[in-house]
Amino acid sequence: MMRYMKNGFKDTLSQSFLLLVLWLYHFTWGFLLLMLVKSVVVPLMHRYPGEHLSAAASQLFLAESQFRLMKTDISHPYIWLLVGVAAARMLLTPVLNAGVYYSLANPHLNAGYRFLQGIKRLSGSFFLYYVLQMAITLAPVYWLFPVVKKAFAQHADYASLSLALLPWAAGYAAFGFLIRLLFMFVQFGRTTESGLGSSLGLFVRKLPAIVLLACLLLALSGAFTAAALSASLIWAGLTALIVQQLLHITDMVFKLWTIASQYRIYAD
Repeated sequence: MMRYMKNGFKDTLSQSFLLLVLWLYHFTWGFLLLMLVKSVVVPLMHRYPGEHLSAAASQLFLAESQFRLMKTDISHPYIWLLVGVAAARMLLTPVLNAGVYYSLANPHLNAGYRFLQGIKRLSGSFFLYYVLQMAITLAPVYWLFPVVKKAFAQHADYASLSLALLPWAAGYAAFGFLIRLLFMFVQFGRTTESGLGSSLGLFVRKLPAIVLLACLLLALSGAFTAAALSASLIWAGLTALIVQQLLHITDMVFKLWTIASQYRIYAD
């Protein structure tokens, strides 16, 4: 197990171009979402009555806002904008994955060339896999919705409601986790042109090692994130800002490390 992690980490460090591309991708999306939220929230906050006005003014503002949201189409442009942003991300994510997986499978090629070749050769297949993965992941929601609705009706406080829904939420999270790992190996098979049956058979045979490795890296990533967030709370100011930016970079490292380590299992 440690061998896969060690070799995967070496592969990750050798993919500086991928780390840069992934960081720029996530930074761009974060910046766009920030600007989107700012363009909506800031004008609202300018209209929100401050503490110098009475409580009735705040209640009137909330009542007016509820009426405009429910009875007018003021929210429609923002909803369609969010839908467009989500659709664009769904289109770009499998394209980037195609470049990442091809780069890991062909380290002998030039960094930029192999990334673009992966996009050119695998984007179509990876997009279909992505749509299928989302459909399978969201399918249990159809059966979980009545359970959640029933729990809301039976439990009056959040504590008992959380306890009632915790097993279902844990099961759904585990299901999504396994589906993600499964499609990771399906994409490995497509990248190396080894076939779907071969990839699925390999996934089933090495499932314990695959899950254990993924859990170890997830725990390591969570521990590092918790430590970094704690440090940013203790050391405020410029240090906290630097830690936050480094956290985004390390997040990309852990994500690429996970894929590279799983590919080591696949190629072994």
